[in-house]
Amino acid sequence: MLLQGMVATVAVGTAPPSETRPPEIKVPDVKAPETKPATMPVIEAEDAIVEGVTVQSAPRGKTDSPVEPEVSLDEAAIKAYGAGSVAELMTMLEPLTVSSRGRGGEGPVTLVNGQRISGFQEIAGLPPEAVQRMDILREEAALAYGYRADQRVVNLILKKDFRSLNLEDEFRFATEGGRTFNEQKGNLFKVDADARWTVNVRYRRETPLYEAERDIVRTSSTPYDIQGNIGTATGPELDPALSALAGSVVTVASVPASFAGGAPSLADFVAGAGRAATDDLTASRTLLARGEEGAVQGSYTRNLVLGALGNVTTTFSGNVESTSRVSFNGLTGVSLALKADSPYSPFARDVALYRYLDVPDGLRRKTDTDKFEAGMTALGMMAGWRWTFAGNYDLTDTANRTGRGLDTAAYRAAVAASDPQVDPFGPIPTGLLRYAAQDTADSITTNAKAELTMNGTVAQLPAGRLRATVKGGVDSRKVEAESVRSGVFTRRTLTRDRGTLSASADAPLAERDGVLGFLGGVSVNGNLLYEQFSDIGGLMTAGGGLSWSPVKRMNLSLNYSTEEGEPSPQQVNDPVLLTPNVAMYDFATNQTVNVTRIEGGNPNLGADSRQVVKLGFNYRPFEKRELSLWGNYTASRVEDQIASFPAVSPELEAAFPSRFVRDATGRLTSVDTRPVNFAHADRQELRWGLNYNLRWGGPPPAAPGGRPGGGGQAGGPGFMMRPGGQPGQGFLNVSLNHLWRLQDEVVIRDGMTPLDLLDGASLGRRGGTPRHEVNLQANLAKDGLGCGLRSAWRSATWVDGGPRGDDLFFADIPTVSLSGFADLGQRKDLVQRYDWLKGSRVTLAVDNLFDEKQQVRDDQGRTPQAYQEDYMDAMGRTVRLSLRKLL
Repeated sequence: MLLQGMVATVAVGTAPPSETRPPEIKVPDVKAPETKPATMPVIEAEDAIVEGVTVQSAPRGKTDSPVEPEVSLDEAAIKAYGAGSVAELMTMLEPLTVSSRGRGGEGPVTLVNGQRISGFQEIAGLPPEAVQRMDILREEAALAYGYRADQRVVNLILKKDFRSLNLEDEFRFATEGGRTFNEQKGNLFKVDADARWTVNVRYRRETPLYEAERDIVRTSSTPYDIQGNIGTATGPELDPALSALAGSVVTVASVPASFAGGAPSLADFVAGAGRAATDDLTASRTLLARGEEGAVQGSYTRNLVLGALGNVTTTFSGNVESTSRVSFNGLTGVSLALKADSPYSPFARDVALYRYLDVPDGLRRKTDTDKFEAGMTALGMMAGWRWTFAGNYDLTDTANRTGRGLDTAAYRAAVAASDPQVDPFGPIPTGLLRYAAQDTADSITTNAKAELTMNGTVAQLPAGRLRATVKGGVDSRKVEAESVRSGVFTRRTLTRDRGTLSASADAPLAERDGVLGFLGGVSVNGNLLYEQFSDIGGLMTAGGGLSWSPVKRMNLSLNYSTEEGEPSPQQVNDPVLLTPNVAMYDFATNQTVNVTRIEGGNPNLGADSRQVVKLGFNYRPFEKRELSLWGNYTASRVEDQIASFPAVSPELEAAFPSRFVRDATGRLTSVDTRPVNFAHADRQELRWGLNYNLRWGGPPPAAPGGRPGGGGQAGGPGFMMRPGGQPGQGFLNVSLNHLWRLQDEVVIRDGMTPLDLLDGASLGRRGGTPRHEVNLQANLAKDGLGCGLRSAWRSATWVDGGPRGDDLFFADIPTVSLSGFADLGQRKDLVQRYDWLKGSRVTLAVDNLFDEKQQVRDDQGRTPQAYQEDYMDAMGRTVRLSLRKLL
């Protein structure tokens, strides 16, 4: 028995030591049999019993951080979401994984079995059936892995022995028509005692959506039309004979739509005399681009014995992606000199013909992006410390080609020469069809990175272990950008090398049922990061926090950080890109105008500086009921905030007048939306929510620590799901969260009045910042059948139009989505009759069930053209049908 206990103790020795030191066990001097080194990527830690003494160890897959999960999903909960892959599951869980402390747009840190991974490509295509448990932890848990404390942490605990071939075909379409998606995915995954490997392939195709396929209205102030116009409203009389036929002086006449070529007569122009036809070009402009995307991903994880390093878990991963997008920006207009002696002119004098040339490719934009990623991680134990080495290399090659219309010089010359072979009213002859030189914008971005992280116990304090994490790393990023604008070539290269050194520590001060037990559980943490950039210099980040658990199942936390952040190489060095005919609302004239939007990098950007304070709580009021309440208050101040402005506002034009170009009449013609540094921004917000689970039917769940149902009860104050997924057991999950923004102000330049984005100011196309956002999710599953509800609501906002413009009012937006799935393989009656249904699942989902779209009105109750509902949401209601086969 003693020998058995010693072997068990050795088997769990690689797991992080428990908080409580087990009693010393004296073992006779007996030679233990030689044991084979563990080969699992993560050791399955079990409690070992030695003569009535329990040797405690960390649960399998537990993170290196003392932070306990706020939300933990077991197999039954994961299954209830009906996701087809881990990537899809992460998208569904976004309301629970978003952080208030980040700069915006960052995803969570993702771990597998409590360990770092080489990249999301390792797990993106995995079937959710391979996941035994998923834990979501607050931002402070990221410090133990060398990350900043501004991203939440998602820890996936995989099953120890699992293999599958997962095939899925998904079709999605908009109920208004015009847009379809089709995606095929395949994943091969295997994990056992020797290794873990996966291969994932994906192909996706999207059809274009044109403005004419939605209720888009465009007005044109130009004299051009797809059929053509003769003359202009303010021009000279076209022909006295036509005026006589029309009964009034005619200075403009539209070309008949039914005219099919040949020599027209004056009588053909009587119907259109005195008015110019206009074409809004909605049939030649895309709302959503045509897209095509393919990707191949793979990873391989295995334990190796490397001399003095001992047992080392190594992972190699790779990702190859190729994406293509094609959009259309309208047609090229041309002015033709139609001479009186032309065989196609019935007019007595020379006139001008204004028409659009029906060649959509002339203003086409094509964007091709190829991406390659390779990564590796190696981790092991050394002198009681866990070390992790991570190396990554990625290359992204992007090529943009934007058409600048047609070169019409030869065509115009042929018409002006009255060439009988060139019909000015017909299609442009192939021999005269010449494209103008395209604008190009190409970039190659490379990033090479290597870092070493050490995590372990520094000392044993009275209340527990003093843990520390130290990380050092180097990386090199390079952006090579080339562009051609109107024949002018520009080349820019930015190389940024960086060295980083960081350290963090977590120290327990009081322990419930231990030292200073009347205080409950109390711990403090601190972190420091220094980054040395080759082009910016040195930047610092520092922070600290306090965690307090006054009673069981409750945790309160206070955290502060001050951080200096660099602009990304892309924000600095991306090639300049011009997009013509973009509809924008001009507050100065209360009109929607078509402008040229300028995008790209700004080499004059500087680093920003952020201070963040966060108060958090998490409480599970009942021991046996699966209910969890949580909340966070976050206040931040950002100096020299890096921001872009995709919309026009009076404040932005006043602060950056050179970014807005107007013609002699005051009409807005161009907007430069490249990023800039604002003076500072202040934000305060309160985010809270609840999670509730209900199980019924089937056998009772196993006791904590039991093996049935996919794992034992996880500890801590967070939302823990007991072992579930028993045959015949029903499962209901409800998740509600509310974001209440208390302050969102920006000062564009020092000395200017702060812009209150919650009350009349705007820096984006969708109005101000909504004060309230609410998300509700509910999932129900039983006997292989499941359904889900997703709903969201954003409060209304408004934009002050200034002294010359109209105010705009953005209505609140409620959206509801429903989904249902059937795991046909669990229907024994069907499988007995149709064996091929084994492992099959059908999913039907309707997103935006009630087809809600953003409504925008001005002071007069009118909707500006730039804010038409189909501009704000071109897709509307969509239906998704997928068939999945798990072999």
